[in-house]
Amino acid sequence: MKRILFMFAVLSLSLGLIACEQTEPLDTTPPVFSGLSDIHYVIGDAVPDYRLGVTALDDVDGDLSRWIEIFLDDVSLTTPGTYQITYWVIDDSGNSTEAQRTIIVTGAPVLDTTPPEVGGTKNHTYFIGDPLPDYVTGVYAYDAVDGTITDEIDVDDSLVQYDTEGTYNLIYRVSDSSGNEKVVTVLVTVVAAPDPSQIAELNIFYINDTHGAILYSGNQMGLSKIGNLVISERSIKPENTLFIAGGDILQGTLISNYFSGASTIDALNTIGLDAFVLGNHEFDWGLETVTEYFNPNSEDLKAQFPLLGANVFLEGTTTRPEHIDAYTIVQKGNLKVGIIGVMGYGLESSIAQSRIEGYYFADPLPWIELYATELRRDHGVDVVIAVTHGASDYTNQGIAALTGDARVDATFNGHTHQTYIRFESRPGVDMPVMQSGANGQALGKLTLKINPLKAVYDYSAINLIESSDLRLQSENSAVKSVIDEYVDIVEPLLNTVIATSSASYDRYVLTEYMAKLIRVKTDADAAFHNYGGTRADILLGQQITVATLYQIFPFDNKIKTAEILGSSLKTFISGTGSQNATSYRDGLSYATIIDHEYYLVATNDYVFDQLSNPFIFGNNILDTGILIRDLLEQVMKNQSSTYGSFSITHPILLSQNFSKQYLFIIEDRRYKI
Repeated sequence: MKRILFMFAVLSLSLGLIACEQTEPLDTTPPVFSGLSDIHYVIGDAVPDYRLGVTALDDVDGDLSRWIEIFLDDVSLTTPGTYQITYWVIDDSGNSTEAQRTIIVTGAPVLDTTPPEVGGTKNHTYFIGDPLPDYVTGVYAYDAVDGTITDEIDVDDSLVQYDTEGTYNLIYRVSDSSGNEKVVTVLVTVVAAPDPSQIAELNIFYINDTHGAILYSGNQMGLSKIGNLVISERSIKPENTLFIAGGDILQGTLISNYFSGASTIDALNTIGLDAFVLGNHEFDWGLETVTEYFNPNSEDLKAQFPLLGANVFLEGTTTRPEHIDAYTIVQKGNLKVGIIGVMGYGLESSIAQSRIEGYYFADPLPWIELYATELRRDHGVDVVIAVTHGASDYTNQGIAALTGDARVDATFNGHTHQTYIRFESRPGVDMPVMQSGANGQALGKLTLKINPLKAVYDYSAINLIESSDLRLQSENSAVKSVIDEYVDIVEPLLNTVIATSSASYDRYVLTEYMAKLIRVKTDADAAFHNYGGTRADILLGQQITVATLYQIFPFDNKIKTAEILGSSLKTFISGTGSQNATSYRDGLSYATIIDHEYYLVATNDYVFDQLSNPFIFGNNILDTGILIRDLLEQVMKNQSSTYGSFSITHPILLSQNFSKQYLFIIEDRRYKI
């Protein structure tokens, strides 16, 4: 309003002057501004002189600069931003000019006190007489303000005596534009030229969670192909090759389950496994079934490699079950390699309660530390490897933090079926961590670089698949011959079609259907089956064999029943039961359950035996001995003979007297299932 009143007053005056001087020539040209360049203002500086350098010139009236009006209504000198300043002037003839000027308000500059980051540095080993090491490749420097400044890195090796054995400091220095300096020091170990017999690298091949997948099938390579590469490597580099299995190796397919894992053990013997680490599914048949392969007094098939479980103990003790070792030592040329095997902490919950009763798994970290120290101090071991059937970041980081004689050079994981290569950062050489999928879909290869002091100074790792190496595309004849003996015995179960599916059913649908079959078979009021116990889908038109049923239900779960109080059953159904989130129910609806009445409930033994579930505390507990896999086989066979196909919409047809018992003799070993 002030600006408008001012303009009106000046305009009135100008019009009056014009009226008094009718004889003067009419001036219609407005004044012209100059000097309105942008103003750059930093918060906290002195307030700008908005008139400085600004002029307004008129053709008739001359310099009108002192009459310029400046309007700052929208300008804030305390808030960063871009604002407009308005300049206005009028000449004596009433011609006015308005122009804008930009003022850019910015915050005060922040002082850069953060040094650059330097990465990719590592310790080096130099052999006297070799060309000088390349200290730059792989090293980088980055600054938050200046960006990449790798080219500014200075490498100072003046302290390194390349002709004298010893350990010396190598210094990396780099500074940013603000003068902040980063210094990184690594070690250069200078040693004499290596002995030709010295092991310079160790190749460790690794499998985990094969779950009995010893036959080639799609992206599952099978042991004869995996064995082809391992045996080939060992024939070329016998002193450089190790082969390790990280748990859950035996249980999960017909060809392995049918022989209680003997077919897998036999194939691994032929390949030349160096160590077998316990997994939770090695307990599925009762631990004694697996440990019997490692019993030196057994007259049956024996594993030609040790079984490791350093933290697996008898309940209430620190005594390991018979035939389980904490570690093994493998001599490779002049190199001693120690392998420690442990079970992941807390994996008891992944095992049916009846199978784990009497055992427990201690925290693996203290036991790895204990045995790594023992291996180095008491047995002169040069390289220590830890294999954990688990994938805990906490455990991996704890292993990497072990130092001195307890230091572990590499760690292998299992259990989660993931495929990864990671590293845990630490002084010196970082610790590689590897897991290699499941079901023989990947073969891990970790190469440890060994210096003449028999210490690991570098590593490389890769998870190989069939296309990675031509040797994984061919079967080893010796391993195949062993496996074929077992295949011949169960060939009808592998290849004979028992039913054809009339629709596709995913794992969720099959889990619900199994709950229904369990209820109908036991005449229970309600039945449950957990989703984790169902491991494969069925496709439209799929021809189903007994082997297919093992893919769907690989675990030998039996049906158990109990009478459960209604209130306990409702608590479980409502979600407080630990298994409820992954279980499917068939039968009673929640609304019909009466708290004080008892109901006959059925489920598989894994869900039944969980201490956090109500079943094990019920009345009249009955182990029916019926495998859920056999129950589905009954229905499929009966539907196929009656309707020509399998469908979950067909009536459930169960045999009155259905039992399976097979007796085989192979090399004097008896298998009974």
